[in-house]
Amino acid sequence: MFVALDKLFALHDAMMLESRIIKAFFIYCMLIFIIYMFTSTKQTYTVRPWLYIGLCATFSIEVAILRFTTFDFEQQTSIINLVRSFFALLASIQLIHAIFTYRDYEVLNYQMLQTLIEKVNDIQRQALSWEVDTDMNWSSWVDIDLPEDVNKTEDPDYIVPEEVGENSITTSSTT
Repeated sequence: MFVALDKLFALHDAMMLESRIIKAFFIYCMLIFIIYMFTSTKQTYTVRPWLYIGLCATFSIEVAILRFTTFDFEQQTSIINLVRSFFALLASIQLIHAIFTYRDYEVLNYQMLQTLIEKVNDIQRQALSWEVDTDMNWSSWVDIDLPEDVNKTEDPDYIVPEEVGENSITTSSTT
């Protein structure tokens, strides 16, 4: 009779162990989804692998506590809750650190590009202002340096090329 009761209690303990492991598995599956949702932003996606690794380690520790400890049900529950709380604390610290230390390099690159464009435009404006703001009056230069007696259709700087006799080809015909 007592042997049958011992076997019944062993079966009950095994069923409780398996049900607690199945319950832990579903809890950790939900935590995978929650971690994915929390780390889907640009600020936090870099900590996602570390949180998944921590989640796997926490699940392994919980299964080891359930399988290999000889504590009673309440002690196992308190140790498991302590492990879960420690993981939640570390995960929260990692998420907060990732949020506050995040630097959006795309925005920083865009701002640097805008400042460079502004500097180049300022340099070009200064170069144009040097070219435009001279003391020379262009209309007076045209009146003074161009002579009046030159034909307006001819260019005074144009030089007529000389004909070279050696290179010219002449043909003659005899009949």
